Amino acid sequence: VSVLQDRRQAGAAAIELPLICPACGGPVVKPEQMAAARCMAGLNCMAQWHESLKHFVSRKAMAIDGLGDKLLEQWVDKGLVRNFADIYHLSLPSLASLERMGEKSAQNILNAIEASKQTTLARFIYALGIREVGEATALTLAMHFQTLEALMAADREQLQQVADVGPVVAEAFYDFSHHETNLQVIKALQEAGVSWPTLVGKDIPENRFKGKTVVLTGTLRQLPREEAIARLQLLGAKVTGSVTRKTDYLIVGENAGSKLARATELGIIILPEEEFMGYLNGAI
Repeated sequence: VSVLQDRRQAGAAAIELPLICPACGGPVVKPEQMAAARCMAGLNCMAQWHESLKHFVSRKAMAIDGLGDKLLEQWVDKGLVRNFADIYHLSLPSLASLERMGEKSAQNILNAIEASKQTTLARFIYALGIREVGEATALTLAMHFQTLEALMAADREQLQQVADVGPVVAEAFYDFSHHETNLQVIKALQEAGVSWPTLVGKDIPENRFKGKTVVLTGTLRQLPREEAIARLQLLGAKVTGSVTRKTDYLIVGENAGSKLARATELGIIILPEEEFMGYLNGAI
């Protein structure tokens, strides 16, 4: 709320923000309306590129298993991966030659990379690391525009027609979608085989979980319970542990117990795991 100058240590020096990025030497700028000072070199700054790469392969993005920070650092330092699409052109010899990487481990990584090619539009948008576009915004953009082509062609006004997308988010996405380098990387990713189920022509419902109270019961076979809860929360649901008259949905896995009986008694909407996953796969 305020600065407590009477508690400041005697002789304390004023903090001066750097004008030069310590990682790449690029200019550092702090816009007047923003709290953060940023290196303006973007992905030309290796520190920023490394963090962007970590985000791209993370579980909530492209979900490529088995990639630790040290391995990603080697990819960057050795120039094996200069953009996201390069990941899908890595070879067994190039991976096996890296430090602490045997042929079996390298093959496991290649298998994980191959598996990640099948994703969803929302995950793909989120993975690109567009400033101001988090998981929830990526989901709403995917559900609204339904195709990447329509989304990338949208102007600022069309973007702001999406729920929860304001001028700042619209400007950030518009800037990203009109940068030629970004468009080239997206094209290269698709040419490398990254794809997602088509949403066009599907009866995509409104977000059925937003503002709803949801309970899970039984064992889910297709994804961990923690991830199911995270996705529901991403959709705006309140996830609780017990069935009451205020519960809107009960999601049912294998070996469901007393919660199922209670929900049936109260007339709660019951969603089998298959129906729940069908909704998630179509939307997220």
